[in-house]
Amino acid sequence: MHMTDDSTTTLSLDEVRGLARSVFVAAGVDEHGSAVLADLVRMSERDGPRSHGLRMLPVYAQSFASGYANPAANPSVERIAPGVLRGDGDNGYYQIVAAKARNELIEMARENGVAAFSCANCHHLGALRFDTGSLAEAGLVALGVVNSLSMVVPQGGVRPVFGTNPMSFACPRPGGEPVVWDQASSMVALMDIRMAAAEGHDLPRPAGLDPEGQPTRDPNAILETRSLLPFGEHKGAAIAFLIEVLGAALAGGTLSVDNAKREAHGALNIKGGNTLIAIDPARFGNEAFGEYVQRICGEIEGNGDARVPGDGRLKNRAAAEADGVSVTAELMAQLRELQ
Repeated sequence: MHMTDDSTTTLSLDEVRGLARSVFVAAGVDEHGSAVLADLVRMSERDGPRSHGLRMLPVYAQSFASGYANPAANPSVERIAPGVLRGDGDNGYYQIVAAKARNELIEMARENGVAAFSCANCHHLGALRFDTGSLAEAGLVALGVVNSLSMVVPQGGVRPVFGTNPMSFACPRPGGEPVVWDQASSMVALMDIRMAAAEGHDLPRPAGLDPEGQPTRDPNAILETRSLLPFGEHKGAAIAFLIEVLGAALAGGTLSVDNAKREAHGALNIKGGNTLIAIDPARFGNEAFGEYVQRICGEIEGNGDARVPGDGRLKNRAAAEADGVSVTAELMAQLRELQ
């Protein structure tokens, strides 16, 4: 760790994990849970989006301190059909129950060709790519979704119905890192809007409504109305609908619009529903699957400035592993208070 001239601190990725773990332990999370969550923070700082890294720690801590989330959760996982696992997070964080389910989900996908894990009664504030990416590393194709706090206005609507409702896709790539991407159904993820507000700059494009109901690039105006625009107009709204069904409805999680419990605790997330689908390409009859993926990627690479979806994270990863990550003095002070 060292200070730079502009009052920022550079942390190694090990220091990021240690700092995050100390915050979780101080909040009452057990040794296993704090290790799982701290690693998620480290990976978010390493690969991006950094908005899901250290900046999320005050949100995590608030959810525990307010009684909204259970730091001592003992989640359960049950196989309810040959290809279906169902998790109950015991009101803890999703990543802890997902870690518990991962090996069985992989075994089920290899056995059946397709398997799914759904989870309710849990909190999810991390990047979905770490769910799907670990399955791709095991040779599987994966799709993950989670619904979230309502703030996305359907195309033509005047009030939020959906969350930013992210989705993630991953698949193995022969001879290289898996292809992994995740994206919100909104034009911009909420934490990126918060980050722009904290850093004092406008967004690159209009991403939400101002108090007059007009599209704006001003992150503070969007945070005031909490009304974000879907990406691609009606197309993004359709994806948000899909995720509300696959996430909340299929898993039995909280709908994006049902905020009473969240508001009672002053929390910044709802207990949405998560669904993770794993597919074993080896069971689908196309022995050349890997060659197809290579060909698709090859048609993108070297095609002007195009890049394979999600590959920007690999450049971020190399830089963070070599040089660490820069953290503002304001955030460091905030995190020290939570230790």
